[in-house]
Parts: sequence; C-alpha cells; structure tokens
Amino acid sequence: MNISDNILKEQLKNVYFLSGGAYGGKTTMAKLIEKKYGFARYRQGDHYDEYAAIANREFQPAMCIDRSDLHEFFARSPKQYSQWMSDDLTEQSEFAIMDLIKLSQNQKVIADVGISPDVLRKISDHSRVILLFAPEEMTRKHYFDREDKQEVYQFILSFPDGDKLFKNVVEALHFNSAEVRRSYYDSGFYCIERREDDTIEKTLEKIEKHFNLA
Repeated sequence: MNISDNILKEQLKNVYFLSGGAYGGKTTMAKLIEKKYGFARYRQGDHYDEYAAIANREFQPAMCIDRSDLHEFFARSPKQYSQWMSDDLTEQSEFAIMDLIKLSQNQKVIADVGISPDVLRKISDHSRVILLFAPEEMTRKHYFDREDKQEVYQFILSFPDGDKLFKNVVEALHFNSAEVRRSYYDSGFYCIERREDDTIEKTLEKIEKHFNLA
C-alpha cells in the first residue's frame, strides 16, 4: 500500500525540516530552535538502531547489508560506498516520516534529517524546508571533528591499512559532491551553504526568517 503525497503533506504540516549535507549545522540549529521556541526536536541519526532492528531485506536492502566483515565494508570503492550511503538514507526516510507524523500531531517539530530534496518536495512546502550544507573543502577538513565521528575515525585507523581505508571513506563521502551541491540549489528550496566566517547567530537568524519564527 502506498500513501499519497498529499496525505503525507497534510500530516506533516507541523514539521519544519532541516536537511542537506554533512557538516551543514543541522543538529546545532535544531537544538537552538528546540530551546528558543519549544519545538519538539527529532534527529534521524538517533533512531538508526531501532530502524535497522525492524528493517527487512526485501524492502530495506541497504539497511540490511552484511557488516560481518567491517574491513570489507569500509574497503568498497568510493562509488559503491557512496551509493550505499544514499540508498541507506532513502530507506531511513520512510521510518523517519512515520515517526514525524506521530510526533507532530499536537506540536511543532524541528526535524534534523537526511531526507532528499526530491522526497521533501512531495511531502512538505517550501516555507518549511531548509537545506544546510558545507563546501567540500570544509567537510574534508572538519567532518570527523565531532565526537561520534571521531569514534568511527579511530575504529577505521585500528585496521593495519587504516590510513588507506580512511582515505577511501573520505572519497566516498565526497563522491559527486559538486553534482550534489548543484542539486540543492536547483531544488527550489532555501539553501544555506556554510562558510568559515559564519556565526551561529547569523545562521539562526536566516532560519528564523525563512520559517517565519521571529
């Protein structure tokens, strides 16, 4: 059974989406909006384990990929690894949408997600979506700065050929990055591309203005 997009859009009318790419500031901005405006906050990445536990190989093959050999998992070509990440996020999106419908029935929700612009165009309005992302040179420099990413970084380096595996993962993260960046600007959604001289306050003001919160 497929649920029509217009029904999903109606059910998600209280959800404000922050999507986009890595190191764009989605989590930081979502936390600030939660604190300042009393929105409920949803972060897609926090629910991965529960979604994976009920994923089905027939419907969510990327989420059910064999991880018994983690060396092989990280050693895939950048193209293969990048495609898996994209497919994995797409499969997670269905779980996220269902949770957001439940969470937003009687309250506004700020959603920190990895839902693609193509899907967001079907389930939400321009006024409730912002795409945040960072230029490639910035993500290459800072992506693994966060504590949770540092854990992954250290784990990859624990392999005898860890440096090689890490370079492979970094290339996968940036595979077709110029094309992805272009797709954000071509999506029709409001885009905020992070800069080194940006401040949290300045970015928050842009979000408040677009979401008509101030």
